[in-house]
Amino acid sequence: MNKKGLTASAVKLIALICMILDHFAASVYQGLILSRKLSSGITFMDSFVIYDKAFSSPEGIAYLIMRMIGRISFPIYCFFIVEGYKHTKSRLKYLIRLLVFAVISEVPFDMAIFGSFFYPHYQNVYFTLAIGLAMIWGIDELTSRELRRPLNILLMIGACITSSFVLAGMLMRFGLSFFASAIDEMSNDERQRIVSTVFVSLWILVALTVLVMLLLVRRSNRERFIKMSKIIAVTGLACILADQSDVLGSMSDYGAMGIITILILYLLRERKTLSSVWACAFLSISQFSEITGFAAVPLIRAYNGERGNYNKYFFYILYPAHLLILGLAMIFIGITPFG
Repeated sequence: MNKKGLTASAVKLIALICMILDHFAASVYQGLILSRKLSSGITFMDSFVIYDKAFSSPEGIAYLIMRMIGRISFPIYCFFIVEGYKHTKSRLKYLIRLLVFAVISEVPFDMAIFGSFFYPHYQNVYFTLAIGLAMIWGIDELTSRELRRPLNILLMIGACITSSFVLAGMLMRFGLSFFASAIDEMSNDERQRIVSTVFVSLWILVALTVLVMLLLVRRSNRERFIKMSKIIAVTGLACILADQSDVLGSMSDYGAMGIITILILYLLRERKTLSSVWACAFLSISQFSEITGFAAVPLIRAYNGERGNYNKYFFYILYPAHLLILGLAMIFIGITPFG
């Protein structure tokens, strides 16, 4: 007897439709607007003024609606990474499968989103999901084992270094955004010097803060201290792998923000509604445009735990396939996502 609610295949299908609509808007539709083939060529690429610019035309409003609908898909995919981890017969094969499709999808992703066959600065979401899966696997393995004292000390040090590196980068980007116009007027050397000084200062400050927090936890509960050190160390490493924008100028889709979203869903996995609310809240606080992702909460809540009838490769293949179609469509029309 079938349970009430939505199966995994139904929820994933909704997420897929939202994602395709989002990618269509970010590629073909955006290119048509900016190339003046669809409108007067209104420019709304600057993330700080996107809403003001887009709302000045019907085409811009349609663009925003499609992008806002697209925000629904990411929390759902993150949720099913955690679900897949719980139910998969082989975690290694699951991880390899994600990585294989990450590689397969990269050229179609670059074609559709950046109008290029190779764009080294931003990678597709499969990389983020694969790193997130590896992270929860690592946390699961470490927290279920007793480690010797030297290893626990190393994990505490690792937790301080990795987490502070990630948090310092986030704080720096947030803080410097308020001085963007002044920074743009500086020379490259001056800009680099200021960014480096701010980043190193924040890194040291945050590292000391994390260290103090861990030591306070250790005084009250040694087991919790060890567990927190393991979780923070692994999460920090995963965030660094997903977001190298401060060092190498490269990151996967959603970057560290996506990794922390998966972490929230994993830590609160026994309460799917609460976990999805907190995950969407974190995404919205990190980037306000993600607020429509809250529409994913009732869909996740409606998930009945059943797989549904579908071939597991169906959704994997459709990701690179739809991106390839969008990329080829732009080549045929003679546009790029930027006009």
